[in-house]
Amino acid sequence: MGLLEDKALVEAALFVAGRPLSVKELSKALGIKSQDYLEKLIELIASEYAERKSAIEVVKVAGDKWVMQVKQEYSQRVIHLMPKPELRSGELKTLALIAYLQPVEQSKIIKLRGNQAYEHIRRLLEMGLIYAEPYERTKLLGTTEKFAELYGFPENDPKVIREAFKKVIHAEYEDLVKKLEETESREKDPTTKSSTTDESIKNPT
Repeated sequence: MGLLEDKALVEAALFVAGRPLSVKELSKALGIKSQDYLEKLIELIASEYAERKSAIEVVKVAGDKWVMQVKQEYSQRVIHLMPKPELRSGELKTLALIAYLQPVEQSKIIKLRGNQAYEHIRRLLEMGLIYAEPYERTKLLGTTEKFAELYGFPENDPKVIREAFKKVIHAEYEDLVKKLEETESREKDPTTKSSTTDESIKNPT
């Protein structure tokens, strides 16, 4: 194939992948042996998208990987339309809450979502979308690099992800917003005491 055909093939690969790809991965997948040539093709595609002033960009991330993605200023406005992993609605709701509040105590998620969230968290951990670290008598939860890749973020930056999912929570989960406001109100009240252990949590009414 000629340069134009090779460039089109690389562009197609970046588009369908939906995640960062290394030059080595592209070389193996597309059968283009010269990685230097491949890198130049990607740089050419990236410059063309930049010149168009498109909402789409091709950028280098995570050291040596390239990704085609929606620019950050647009992604936060359309994130709720992005394809989701194969998760049930309840699991998606729990994942959105973790993304919004991270790093967040598991006990707080259980308070807001009920005991069903234990199973949601287990599934999300199995899928590699969140991490869980021991923290006092509970665990601390947050999103992973795999989550960032699936949802179109250039990196797993909690600040950027929290801001994006703030809009998702307020747009799609009014009941969670209400519970969050009630929880924050109780936490600010010095006369209200609550335990941070998982064992003490009941299903919300």
